[in-house]
Amino acid sequence: MPTSLASEANAFLEEYNRAFASISGDQIAALYHEPCITVRGDGSVHCMQSRTELARFFQDVADTYYRDGYRNGRFSSLEVTPIGERSALITLDWEMLREDGDLIRQWRQSYNLVRVGAEWQILASIFHLKAP
Repeated sequence: MPTSLASEANAFLEEYNRAFASISGDQIAALYHEPCITVRGDGSVHCMQSRTELARFFQDVADTYYRDGYRNGRFSSLEVTPIGERSALITLDWEMLREDGDLIRQWRQSYNLVRVGAEWQILASIFHLKAP
């Protein structure tokens, strides 16, 4: 894995984490490609075609996280795999944290990033679901 790609993925995830901490669907949506697909922790699949759909969807997600006590997050165990020159698969562990740093929940997730101009955007997001 090229070091610059790992650094770019890390910087992207830091930006993504800040967007979620803002509890702003618009800020989160700005990091997604249009269209995009997400497979959520409950196994539901969502395909969003527009920035408006993305912002509405992620506002609901952020509001739910906030009601659950979320105030920040952190990631670890980052794996980055280039897919050609303009895309990458990144896999990591997320931790959802309360204001005092206590853990609310954690999960493993993968993102397919695509480079649009000079910026990375999320084309697909997949929670790693556990077998029933």
